[in-house]
Amino acid sequence: MKTLLKPSHSLIYILYIVSFFSCKEETIEYQANDCKKQPLFVKSIGFNPSLSAFSTSEGKIKGLCLIQFNKKGDTSNGGKKIYQHPSWKTAGSLGPIQLDPQGNCFVAPIAMVNLIDNPIVMQNTVYKVNSQTGEMKPFVNLPIIDSLAVTNPHGILGLAYLCESNTLYVSTVQGSTRQKENGLIYAIDAETGNIIDKMTNIDAIGIGISYIEGKRKLYFGSARTSDVYSINISKNGKFANNASLIFTISNLGPRGDDKARKIKFDKNGNMVITAIEFNFNLIAPTEKQETVYNFVWNAENQLWEHNN
Repeated sequence: MKTLLKPSHSLIYILYIVSFFSCKEETIEYQANDCKKQPLFVKSIGFNPSLSAFSTSEGKIKGLCLIQFNKKGDTSNGGKKIYQHPSWKTAGSLGPIQLDPQGNCFVAPIAMVNLIDNPIVMQNTVYKVNSQTGEMKPFVNLPIIDSLAVTNPHGILGLAYLCESNTLYVSTVQGSTRQKENGLIYAIDAETGNIIDKMTNIDAIGIGISYIEGKRKLYFGSARTSDVYSINISKNGKFANNASLIFTISNLGPRGDDKARKIKFDKNGNMVITAIEFNFNLIAPTEKQETVYNFVWNAENQLWEHNN
């Protein structure tokens, strides 16, 4: 027979003190989460790192390419140099890009026009471009949904990177249907490729990280509505609570029903959302109309304000 032991008053006091300090909410200073570096191979191919950037949206160039512009801040087509490693087009059309502090580049495929080069079963693969060699190889194959939705050709839609914990966040909508939200957001160890945490039943498109009011937050746009959500993340990169609705971009812009395709933060902590029309179908790149929305954090009222 087991006997329940009653703790003494002194023990209760000690447990109270331990509980108080262990539950104390962590706060951190604002950071820009800006630790990414240019790949080491950029100089070896004769490109200027300060004028160069990766792109996955260069017209008729399939996959990833490296662009050197004429001068800093110049994104015009005139006189720019373009480089493409042979491995960068082996995965077909690519979309989101993230760099790490060593200059490794993470990219993911996107479904565009057709699925000849990007079959549905490959839409949940993250690729990694080696900083030293420039070669691109599969980095992690995320779990494939048992019954893929034939009406939904999409998989990975967004990537984000947390410097502190070397964590790569990946949003995927693979397996979702018009009726059911089967998407996930994964937290992945960017060194090993191991999944360390995940959020289920969430169809997210663009994702981004910022530090607001002493909290690390992952922001993401719904792939089904114009709503934008956030969730706290811990120092080790795991999700710390449930997601909360922050605001909506519904009725903004020329279309009024945009989805947040990209979420980024400038050096001052302002949120920049690039939004598009998205309905889980295939749209030719020339038909994708983007609108940029700017939001500023109002510390007094504890909310994001539209600043366009």
